[in-house]
Amino acid sequence: MNKPISMRDRILNAAAAILVEYGTQASMSKIAARAGVSAGSLYNYFESKDVLLRAVYENLAEAMIHALTANADPQAPAPQRLEHYIDSYISFIWSDPNRAILFEYLSNVPLLPPEDMIQAFSASSEHIGNILIDLDQQGWLMQGDLALMGGYIGGAIRNTLKWHRAFGKPLTHADHEQIKTMCIRSIQRQPLPLGSTEH
Repeated sequence: MNKPISMRDRILNAAAAILVEYGTQASMSKIAARAGVSAGSLYNYFESKDVLLRAVYENLAEAMIHALTANADPQAPAPQRLEHYIDSYISFIWSDPNRAILFEYLSNVPLLPPEDMIQAFSASSEHIGNILIDLDQQGWLMQGDLALMGGYIGGAIRNTLKWHRAFGKPLTHADHEQIKTMCIRSIQRQPLPLGSTEH
């Protein structure tokens, strides 16, 4: 049986939907109307628009880290943990078109100071960072900045899926696997040369 959604979550979901539709022009009255609550009730939960927007970031970040770590085995070999991370990231971004658009919007039009945005998504950054540190210590990774590699994987997945969806294509298993393979090969120490095939 599904757990009833709390009033706070209703407001956060409404705020996310309104941000996708109206961007920074989203008003508290529009958000209240979408959530089916009075403006007064909305302010009982979030004292200002800034506080509400911060909560939208934090809610998205919480959903993301949950998706990335669910069913993850911290004792698995680092390459396997990387595959799980990429699989989970692809599924997280693809599973909800509105959430994917919201993520892109918040990334491109930050509504919080950069340091607050970094803090909101620190758990996800730390998760992929730890995987990359282990891979680096094993000599598995190309030389370079690990934070850049983590950011590259996330950005590549989000941008690829954004355009895949824009063209109205379904995400097949083969598509999913291709995206994962491209992400992995882009950071490996010795990726296969262009034009070569695996045997």
